[in-house]
Amino acid sequence: MKKVKVLYFAFLKDITHKSSEIIETTCETIDCLVEELGRIHGNELVNYLKNGINGVKITILINGSPSVKTIKDGDEVALLPPPSGGDLIINKKFDLLEEIRRFREKAPLEAGSMVIYVGFVKGIVDNHKVYELRYEAYEEYTKKRFQEIKDEMKKKYNDLIDLEIIHVIDSMKPGENVLLIMALGKGRKDAIDAVKEALELVKHTTGIWKLEIRDDGEYWVVAGNTRVKKQ
Repeated sequence: MKKVKVLYFAFLKDITHKSSEIIETTCETIDCLVEELGRIHGNELVNYLKNGINGVKITILINGSPSVKTIKDGDEVALLPPPSGGDLIINKKFDLLEEIRRFREKAPLEAGSMVIYVGFVKGIVDNHKVYELRYEAYEEYTKKRFQEIKDEMKKKYNDLIDLEIIHVIDSMKPGENVLLIMALGKGRKDAIDAVKEALELVKHTTGIWKLEIRDDGEYWVVAGNTRVKKQ
């Protein structure tokens, strides 16, 4: 018998009514563990774990890795819904102009451009008023993934000198800045392309989710712009 810690995020927490639990199991594979979780929490959880949402699969990590497929005693299994969404994840608001100033000061003599993307909270979505976005993250995995994105961009774009990603994990109001991606380049093209690609990777390959509080209810935002009503 093995003891395995299972972590739940976003709308999966609504199904299980907990963010984590210790499971005693004889399972040696993920498929077996999924069936066992279904017996505990019901078919809705199994359906999401097997089929994903809108064709986008749930990511299952064993000890932070998506490539491990066998389960051992003491493992941590994280079930990650498709994300909504670096160098830095912060649990408070950031000073936009100060972060831009600091990054600009890092520019070496060969730099000739700086590209900036700022993401902030919308006040209207689907004709409904948004009151607040509450962000959560699997921080250990996401920090690792941010560094991988940075390394990938530097390998791909020869004229990219540096890249920085800042994402707030907090409760945010409409108009407040949530995401900042900045690039320094020898020229503009690689810096622009790196920021565009990094943005998509942050939104689709990291462990960040948001709960949208609006005038018609509360919704988890996953898999791009898919909304799952909070139970």
